[in-house]
Amino acid sequence: MKKFFSIMLAAAMALTLTACQRSSGDSQSSQSGESTGTSADTSVDTPQDNAGTRLLSNPIALTEDGDIDMSVALAYETDFDALKASFEAKEVDASKPVSENARNNKTTMEVWDYLRSVYGKQVITCQQQMGSEGYEDLVFYNASNDLTAMKGFDFIFCTGSYQSDDMIDMAIEWSKNSGGLVAFTWHWNVPKDIDNPDGGYAFYTNEITNFSQINAVTPGTKEYETVIHDIDLIATKIQRMESEGVTILFRPLHEAGNAWFWWGLQGRDSATNEVFQKLWYMIYDRLENYHKLTNIIWVWNGQNPHTAIHPNSYDIAGIDRYYDNEDTSAEAISEYYARCYSELQGFEKYCAEVAGIESTGKMLTLSECGYMPDPEGIKSSDTMWLYYMIWNGDFVYEPSGGGNPLLDFDGTPSPNTKRLTNEMIQEYFGNDLFVTWSKLPGFSFGERNIPQKIQNWQFYKGD
Repeated sequence: MKKFFSIMLAAAMALTLTACQRSSGDSQSSQSGESTGTSADTSVDTPQDNAGTRLLSNPIALTEDGDIDMSVALAYETDFDALKASFEAKEVDASKPVSENARNNKTTMEVWDYLRSVYGKQVITCQQQMGSEGYEDLVFYNASNDLTAMKGFDFIFCTGSYQSDDMIDMAIEWSKNSGGLVAFTWHWNVPKDIDNPDGGYAFYTNEITNFSQINAVTPGTKEYETVIHDIDLIATKIQRMESEGVTILFRPLHEAGNAWFWWGLQGRDSATNEVFQKLWYMIYDRLENYHKLTNIIWVWNGQNPHTAIHPNSYDIAGIDRYYDNEDTSAEAISEYYARCYSELQGFEKYCAEVAGIESTGKMLTLSECGYMPDPEGIKSSDTMWLYYMIWNGDFVYEPSGGGNPLLDFDGTPSPNTKRLTNEMIQEYFGNDLFVTWSKLPGFSFGERNIPQKIQNWQFYKGD
C-alpha cells in the first residue's frame, strides 16, 4: 500500500501520453476453439501480423476497428478440470520453462538460460518504470554511468479507460536497442460498476462498487466478458513484443494474498480461493494454449498459501515487500531479507504440496521492494533472489511539492536521500553480486546502445 501515491501519480501522468495506436503486431485473422483445457489447433500455414511479419503464435481475432472480436473470443472457454489434469500429468521440471511454446522460441530460451545461469550466484537489478520521462534511469546513470539490467513495465495503460501503447514501445526499445531484460506487471483496471462502464475504471477494491469476482470466472456474465476481452487485448500487446523478439517476465494478479486489488483474496473461504485459481488458469490457458504465445516467462506473486497454483503454471515465485520501518542498518536489512525469503519459500513449498510433490525448485525473486537492497545484506542472509525490483517515483528520486522530481540545473533528478544516495548507488552497482546493465552479456536480440533519453540528457549537459 505504500506505493498508492506513486501509482496514482503515474496514472495522472498517463493522461498526457499519446493516444493508443492499435499495435502493428495485432492480427485481424480469426480464431476459434472449444473448451478442452488446451487450445484447438487454430494456426494457419504462415500466420502474419498486419505488417506481414510471420507470427510464432496464433493470430488473434480483431474487429474492423481493431478491438477484440468477442464473438470469436467467447467461443473458447477454459476447461479447468482438463487443464489441471494436464498439469498433473507432467513432471515438474524447474530447469525448463513451463511454456512448451517458449521452448521453441530461441530468444526466449536465450533469456531463460541466462536467468538459470545467474540464479543463486548473482542478483539481477531491476527498476519499475511508470512515466516515459525515465527519471529513475537518470538518477542511476548520473551516479554510476550504469543502469539496472532489467526494467519493469505495466499493462495498466492498455485496458480500461486508458488506451496507450507507450509502455509497449518503451519495452521494445529497451530490449532491442539496449539489450536489456523486460518484466511486466498488470494493474488490471475494470469497471467500478459493471452496469455503468462510463462510471470509471479501477483496480483498487475500495474504489469498485459492483464487479463480482465470482462472475469474472463465470461464462455468460458481464464481468466474464470484460475479463476475456482484457486478457485477449493484453495478448495482442504480448504478441507485438513477440514479433519484435522481446521476451517478458510476466507477473499477473500480483499481491493476491491480500484484498487491496480486486483480484485478491476478499476472504479466506474456499470459494474465494478457487476464484483466484480459476482466474490465473484462465489467463495462463488463453495465452499459452489458445493464443500460443512464445515469449512469456511466468512469475507467480500470490503471497499466500490460499493462492497456491500448480507449479506447472509458473516459472518464478516472487514476493513483494516494503520495509516495516525505516531502519536500514545492515543487521536490520539482513534479518528482514531472511524473513521474507523464508516466507516465500513457505508459499512455494505449499504449491509443491498442493501438487503432491516434495519441492519445485523454482527460482525465487523479490518482485517489488521500496529500497535498493544491500548486496552484503543479501549475502549474509543467504537470500539469493533471482532479481529485485524497486518501485518507481519517490522510491528513487526526490519529489517536489507537486509530486514531480526536483531537477538540478542540468535536468538531473536528485536521489531521494531518505532511501538512497549517489554513493550508495555507486557502491551497490559496483558490487560483483549485482548484475547491472553494463554487466549483461550481449544478447542476440538487442544492440548495446545507451538509451536515447540518457543520450539526450548527456547532450544537454554538454558531455
